[in-house]
Amino acid sequence: MSIRIEDLASVDFSDVADLSAGKLPATHPGEYLSEILNELGVSQAEFARAIGVSPMRVSHVIKGTRPVTAELALLFGRAFDQSPQYWMNLQAGFDLKIAASDIGARLSAVHAFAHG
Repeated sequence: MSIRIEDLASVDFSDVADLSAGKLPATHPGEYLSEILNELGVSQAEFARAIGVSPMRVSHVIKGTRPVTAELALLFGRAFDQSPQYWMNLQAGFDLKIAASDIGARLSAVHAFAHG
C-alpha cells in the first residue's frame, strides 16, 4: 500500500504551527501522524505494514512514548511524499520544548557571551 500525494490534499494541516514560537505546548510528532492517518482512513497496522515496521512501533510513536528517528522520518517522508526533514523538525521542536521546560530556571540563568 502506498499513500498518494493527491490524498494529502484532503488532510487538514491547519493546526501545524511554528513550534519555535514558544507559545504552543509541546506536541509530539505522533499526534500529527495520528491526524494524517485518520484523515486518510488508514489504520496504524496498515500503515506499519506499508512502511515495513511493526505496528507496535507506530503505536508507540502515536502515543508519544517513542521518538521519530531518522529511519522513521525517511519512511514517513516516503509514504507521504514529504521531506524526511519535516518529521525530524517536528521531533526536534518537541524535544527542545520539553528540554526548555525541564531546565527552565537553569536556562534563564545562563547569559550569552558577547563577541568582541
